[in-house]
Amino acid sequence: MNALNPVLMPAIGAILILALDLLGRSDRVGARQRALAGIRLGAVAVLSLMGVAFTLAWGRPLPTGGVLDVDGFGLFGIGFIVVAGALVLALSLTHFGMARSRPAEPIALLLFSWAGAMAAVVTDHLVVLFIALELAGLPMIALIAMDSRRLSSSESSLKAFFAHVFASLVFAQGLAFLFGATGRLDLAGLDGVLPDDALAFEVGLTLLVAALVARAAVAPFHPWLPDVYEGAPSFVTTHVATVAQATIFLVLLRVLHAAPGPLLAEPDSFGARLPSLLICLAALALIVGHGMALVQVGLRRLIGWLTVGQIGFLTLALVEAQGEGAAALLWGLIGSGAAVTGVMATFGSLSHHERACENIGDLAGMMQTSPLRAALLGAFLLSLGGVPGTLGFLARFRILQGLEHGGHRWALLLGLFATVLALSAIGRPLLAMMRPADGDESGSRALSNEQLVLLVCGAITLGFGLSPVLGETNMAGQVAIWIDRAVASLRL
Repeated sequence: MNALNPVLMPAIGAILILALDLLGRSDRVGARQRALAGIRLGAVAVLSLMGVAFTLAWGRPLPTGGVLDVDGFGLFGIGFIVVAGALVLALSLTHFGMARSRPAEPIALLLFSWAGAMAAVVTDHLVVLFIALELAGLPMIALIAMDSRRLSSSESSLKAFFAHVFASLVFAQGLAFLFGATGRLDLAGLDGVLPDDALAFEVGLTLLVAALVARAAVAPFHPWLPDVYEGAPSFVTTHVATVAQATIFLVLLRVLHAAPGPLLAEPDSFGARLPSLLICLAALALIVGHGMALVQVGLRRLIGWLTVGQIGFLTLALVEAQGEGAAALLWGLIGSGAAVTGVMATFGSLSHHERACENIGDLAGMMQTSPLRAALLGAFLLSLGGVPGTLGFLARFRILQGLEHGGHRWALLLGLFATVLALSAIGRPLLAMMRPADGDESGSRALSNEQLVLLVCGAITLGFGLSPVLGETNMAGQVAIWIDRAVASLRL
């Protein structure tokens, strides 16, 4: 293993942060001290992420057979985690300045989770993948429960824990069946087995895919997700919506590309039935997620149910994982991640005074008091709804186009129907922003870190979304090349 393997750097940064916190503890626990400590320790975390980027840019090793070697697909996954992690760190500064929690433990947990996520997206060894997913998931559960003053935080963490344990048990059982059938624990062993081992192989692969689907919160394994959006701090919710969600879908894509062997081509095999099963799960997620979003009053819970619907679209992309769906999935992860991050940053900037922005009615008067933030929030919501001019629309279009080219016409119609439901759900907060406020209350100002996050997410959502009209920018072109190389490396 390369000594400068980028996967190790976030974990090293987490250990350093815990050591610095242990040496620098004092009795001063005021909001100012917590904010300053958050900035100092956050800088260490940023340096860890920068170390990952510099290692990949200047010391990228060629694959040598190691379990953590970085190929083109892993490079995309690590890059996504680095960018999303930087945005999460920026949002966390607001929390540490206004809450009672110390910054060291949450930032260290984030870094450990990112290290696990990076290992998961690059490894081709199933045991290493299992350990990496545990390292990525368990710190996330602890982060969800970090606001001990709120019952909803502990409740959502408990639900996420039970969902995690269920997925881990199923994954471990799948590993056992696959090892018994093939005698191997690498993804290359999924490329077909001897006929005598067909039953054990199919059972193992079924359990493996089911565990990953459950971790991705695809319906019917979704009930814990809206609770997390409602109970967790904004930066933790952003971590769940970006890094945690993207990691599982990237792993699913790698697994589905690793198992196209002759056994799966048989008419009655699990592989032959998998597209139909994924379409059924996606249909349930699309209808339940967008349907429940229509009746929500709380803003965070509304976004949580919209995310369940977004997961349905990402699952549809997996139906054509061997074709156009792979690139469409990567675009979808970028689009949904940027939109949800921007929404969470906006809600956080409106909630500086005793969590003032909780319900849809709390958005009233936003267009008058803060027109720029209102415009950005509208863009993020429109992206989640799949409106033209946003990255969410382009990603959704690519997914539906791949389904149409693959011959899944009724799945295409399902996606169009779900888009109508999504537009109906986002209509209520959009109309609420345009209504005048009941009183003369002035809105809270966005902090500098929140302004930075809004600027980045707005540039991604609108810059990429308008590229077909205004012309492709250098950044959009580079990301497109990056995605094409990532997909190409899966097919080698």
